[in-house]
Amino acid sequence: MRSIHWLFLLMIAAGSPVAAEPAGNGPLSLQEALRLAYLHHPVMQEAKQDILAAHGAWLQAEALPSPEAEIDIGGLKKHAKDEKQIREGKIDSFAIRQPLDPIGTRFLRGRMARDDYRVSQGKLELVWAETRRDVITVYGTIIAAEKAVQTAEENLNATRQFFSKVQTRYQSGNALQSDVIRARIEVSRAENELLITQRDLKAAKGELNLFIGRSIDNALELSDALEYEPLQYQYQDMKARAFENRVDLKNETTILSTRKKGFWAALLKTVFPQMSIGVERTTEEYENDTAILLSASYPLWGFNLGELKKAQAEKEKQEIKLEALKKNIGLDVYRAFLDAELTDKQVALQKKALEGANELLRQVTIQYEEGEMPFLGYLENIKTIKETRLAYFNALKNYKEKVADLERAIQATPIPEGVKP
Repeated sequence: MRSIHWLFLLMIAAGSPVAAEPAGNGPLSLQEALRLAYLHHPVMQEAKQDILAAHGAWLQAEALPSPEAEIDIGGLKKHAKDEKQIREGKIDSFAIRQPLDPIGTRFLRGRMARDDYRVSQGKLELVWAETRRDVITVYGTIIAAEKAVQTAEENLNATRQFFSKVQTRYQSGNALQSDVIRARIEVSRAENELLITQRDLKAAKGELNLFIGRSIDNALELSDALEYEPLQYQYQDMKARAFENRVDLKNETTILSTRKKGFWAALLKTVFPQMSIGVERTTEEYENDTAILLSASYPLWGFNLGELKKAQAEKEKQEIKLEALKKNIGLDVYRAFLDAELTDKQVALQKKALEGANELLRQVTIQYEEGEMPFLGYLENIKTIKETRLAYFNALKNYKEKVADLERAIQATPIPEGVKP
């Protein structure tokens, strides 16, 4: 028994996923982040467990019903023997029965469980598509946050230098005291903005650490940069690709097949009885015999019509759901394409604005130092330059997010290299 016990434990352990060791603390590329997220993201691990559970249910669904055993022990009444009151308990008969499902229903039940297993595999792909988009989004958010911190630091340095110049001009009688106060306020605002951007950066890094199975406060350095790549997709091609590759469409089609099998299983139960076959052995002295046992259970009261009606309604409901999904896929892809196309154009516009902002900074600095630009005009230009820099990186980040969402919509979400599906 001990050997069987340990064998059982080993079988359970073999079926449990073993988490891979998280990568070290070196620079993290986007592809490595995706690979680690596929292995360690909690929702991915849950989906993998659902597959194991569905596989177990499939194995169980194809098994025969549990056999039944019956033992008849007689002679429990006390009687006298050699002047003693005793009980002569003994097995008078025993029977073993094997229940049998109505003809065809066990096969259909096994096929339905197999469909559920395939659906669970498809759900893993759907979960990965969402997870992949989230990882790409937070990876881009970190890069944009790093640029925001860099811009905030540059703005703080420029504001401090500006404050120093205003003080110098005030001391020489060429500026008002109100200009000094306003410049000091701008320094305080720049310091506050820097603190906020640093907080946002830490939060984004903590989120990515959670996705890849690391401690939230683990040090994190990225190796990739936000680079612009023109949109390569065409709507009509994407629409056809979505109808061919969308896993949710395949899953709903499989579920419809399951509902049809459920309807036929309910119909068979109204026609064929539930059977059982067995053997009975009687060992009493006056009746020492062996018999074959046959039994049948037929749904006489109601003829299983309630289950049949329920199965019919579930099948028709799934047909409606499948048709609705087919109609919504085109809209989903169309919206994702329009969003990606819009952000693609916005990146181009913001890139031109960024080039102009860099030149504007050079000119307004010279103009203010030479007294050709008023105090408030200089502050307004500095604000515009800062916002333009941030707008470019945010536009690039949004573009990457929308492209990732478009790839999710057409199921262009490959499994990372080096990972076993």
